[in-house]
Amino acid sequence: MAEKQSGNLTAADFYHALYRRFDAAAADGEAVLEVSAGELHKTLKAANRLSLCCNCLYDMQNIGDVILNVPSGGVGSTLLISYSLPRDKGLMLEKSIYSPAQVNSGAEARTRRFEELAGVHPIFRELAVIARQKKSETATRRLCDITAEVAELICRTQKIRIDNKKFGTVCGAIGRTGVLSPEGLYALDLVRIIGNTHARKIPDTYLMTTNVFAYAAHAFLIFADEVTEKRLIWKKTE
Repeated sequence: MAEKQSGNLTAADFYHALYRRFDAAAADGEAVLEVSAGELHKTLKAANRLSLCCNCLYDMQNIGDVILNVPSGGVGSTLLISYSLPRDKGLMLEKSIYSPAQVNSGAEARTRRFEELAGVHPIFRELAVIARQKKSETATRRLCDITAEVAELICRTQKIRIDNKKFGTVCGAIGRTGVLSPEGLYALDLVRIIGNTHARKIPDTYLMTTNVFAYAAHAFLIFADEVTEKRLIWKKTE
């Protein structure tokens, strides 16, 4: 099927174009598919939709996908992402670098650390509530929201330019600067991917599983501990 060509494309058009590419590459036996924002934007003959195109590329990431190049500000024609094939519409937790043993152990220690972080900075204050939250879906959603807020605050405090406030763009811009270690950046991206279920057609009920929350919480603490250790969300005078 030919890709839709239009000067007024929506996010759905970019998503559909990517799904068609995924299916075609998987049918050809490919293990990965690299997509650049500039090439996709040009192929679809989009008019001034490069920012939207980049947002869609970030949104379509699943665990195991790799950002190969990030332009300044997180948005640009040189954004390049490698997607693993075949695509699974669920969260590919098995492709995480964290083992199930790592993730599923130490739940009580994670709860205590959440409560400690709640008193470290106002942006973490809801962690005390999340630590006691019984509904995994609610806890996972809020944890992902807090992570996005922390990422934005890093950009403001560290004066990192971002072309828009979409979570993917913010993470891409942070990654380009090197303010986080590879481990911290991986953890940040994992939480982002877990929280972004809509673009990849993952039912919201998927987030109700305690296993998904355990992965999100494990990654969040790796990210948050580095942020606090490096004081990335405090002004230098604080």
